[in-house]
Amino acid sequence: MYYVADTHSLIWYLSEDKRLGSNALQIFMMADKGEETIIIPTIVLAELIYICERKKAEVKIKAVFDMIKNSLNYLPYPLNVPVLEKSMVLKDFRDMHDRIIVATALTNNATLITKDDMIRKSKLIRTIW
Repeated sequence: MYYVADTHSLIWYLSEDKRLGSNALQIFMMADKGEETIIIPTIVLAELIYICERKKAEVKIKAVFDMIKNSLNYLPYPLNVPVLEKSMVLKDFRDMHDRIIVATALTNNATLITKDDMIRKSKLIRTIW
């Protein structure tokens, strides 16, 4: 099974933030052991750069990119035409970042790691927290 990480889940995992849900933590730990695969949308990486530059996270962005480059279990996923086409039908989500993240999960038939109540309540995608 594939998982897609949203921005908060990735930041909270990397910074060992207690707000990360226990099920989400378990998936990240399993990916670290090579037991699960987590897709990271490039929009999440872009948001991560933005947040780190504003010093709103205790995450070192270079370490994140090194982790992704050296891992078979964390896969960057590009913002491409199929994702954009899928995002066009997700009009219930006002935030374009959320639409792209959900569309990435849908495109890959993956479970989304997210705390976002609006996404979880929509039932459009399998979620875990």
